[in-house]
Amino acid sequence: TLLVMQKRPFEPLRGPTGACRTASGARGGGPALWGISLSECKALCEASGACVAAQHASTPKKRGRVDMACELILAPARVSHTLPLANTVCLLKRAEPSPPALSQQRADSLQPPPPPPLPPP
Repeated sequence: TLLVMQKRPFEPLRGPTGACRTASGARGGGPALWGISLSECKALCEASGACVAAQHASTPKKRGRVDMACELILAPARVSHTLPLANTVCLLKRAEPSPPALSQQRADSLQPPPPPPLPPP
């Protein structure tokens, strides 16, 4: 069986849009990375095996400028809800599906064959 790996999609947390929060209300993330677009933020999270969610904020400023910030939420933090916050989104990275378990017969067939018998002395 050939497994085709696809990029993990992100899904918004149910409830209002806003900042990612753990059950205790903590942020659970690292420092904000400024000047990062939403697509770049998702790509950074995707590239990190420890990233469990991406938080992105875009704040309109004067003269049409927009400040953008990305925060990667890293394991062992577990995002449970959002803190309502304008112009901010919390996206969970879906867990990779586990590969199907091999049957014992299939697993045995993947073992190398035993060595040939030794010649008599």
